[in-house]
Amino acid sequence: MHNIRVQFTVPNVENVVNLDVHVNGEKRNLKFRVETFGWNAENGSSEDLVSILRDRIMNYDSEWELYHIGSPFDDKIPVTFKFKHTA
Repeated sequence: MHNIRVQFTVPNVENVVNLDVHVNGEKRNLKFRVETFGWNAENGSSEDLVSILRDRIMNYDSEWELYHIGSPFDDKIPVTFKFKHTA
């Protein structure tokens, strides 16, 4: 199956974004969650921070898979997860 990525902005998101999309006429519901993790360079080297982030992602709720890692801002890095079981 081919994948397509579409960047979207959804204001005022609390926890989970639910998107209904149509693929080849078939309706699908996709769920995304954005978590922010601390990214303070004063707390270690870049390698240390990457290791910590990798550990948090690997040990995240198993029903969610990594979708996107954003650019750091305000000593935080946004990480988007996609719910594995879509309808």
